[in-house]
Amino acid sequence: MNTLARLLSAIFAVVAIAIISGCASHPELRPYSAEETRQLQLEALQRRGLSLDDYEQQQRVIQRAGNLPVVTEAADADRSTKG
Repeated sequence: MNTLARLLSAIFAVVAIAIISGCASHPELRPYSAEETRQLQLEALQRRGLSLDDYEQQQRVIQRAGNLPVVTEAADADRSTKG
């Protein structure tokens, strides 16, 4: 029985180490870029099953929004301290 307990303890330790090391190796999450966000919006729009007119109208809205300047938190904070 002592041998079985040691074997089970060793297996448990190996599995625990494998799980912990697997969790630690995940890449850090990063925010999507403006281009990636626009692409995701267009892909979601294609899956919605809209009529052609509605699809084209919403596609133009997404395309126009992609041409607008992006406001970041740093730029927002800078504006609030100056004015």
